[in-house]
Amino acid sequence: IPALKPSSSTRESSKASFRTPLGPITLRWLAGSHLSRCATPGAAPSIEALQQPVGRAIQTGGMGIPALIKCFFVVECVIFGPFALHHYLACANTKQLEHLSSNRVAWLVLHSGEMLHGVGALLVLFVVLNALIINEVSTIELEIILLAHSLWLGTIIAFWPLAKDAAILHIPLWCGAAAVCFSYVESWSLVLDAFVIVYGRVKYKSDVYPNIISGGDYAADMARFREFCLGHDREDPKYTAV
Repeated sequence: IPALKPSSSTRESSKASFRTPLGPITLRWLAGSHLSRCATPGAAPSIEALQQPVGRAIQTGGMGIPALIKCFFVVECVIFGPFALHHYLACANTKQLEHLSSNRVAWLVLHSGEMLHGVGALLVLFVVLNALIINEVSTIELEIILLAHSLWLGTIIAFWPLAKDAAILHIPLWCGAAAVCFSYVESWSLVLDAFVIVYGRVKYKSDVYPNIISGGDYAADMARFREFCLGHDREDPKYTAV
């Protein structure tokens, strides 16, 4: 099959470029033609798209996001969205902080960690919302979503005694992400996802358990913490709702 010749306007636009410290950048690159790879099935890539580096979605020809992925994205927004906003926008709970420590620097570390939880969550939520709005998703976006859920699951495994309540939310979401993304992401990305989950278990065994949990005071401290957070003794006049 003879190769298709690009039009004169296409040739001119591809030659026009700007010089930068990192090298020349063409107008064609700035226009987004380097964004070529699509996870949506049924899309027929153009010859120009196949000649460009992979990384983003091409035109989907009206096919849109596959129904299974779209259903997962909607569930992700409904279930995960409120938690992401809660983590990032949460105000300092001084009663809980006082219960955990009398050190104000420790308060700062604990509260900043709460906001940091929301940073990654909001980034994932942005990727999901963007895909739903434009009705298009790319392989790199699916890889980011699956990697984010794998990182959260690995963290939960590493700090299991404290984070096992979060597993009620994160394990089903990870299973959903793995189910809808498995057929579209690269093999090396799946290996990375598995590695970060296994690393969570290794960290628990080699760091968290011997240095924190195996101490004699841990069980008593955890019992006090759960009693305070869950409010088992609500008739106690000293009890303050969190």
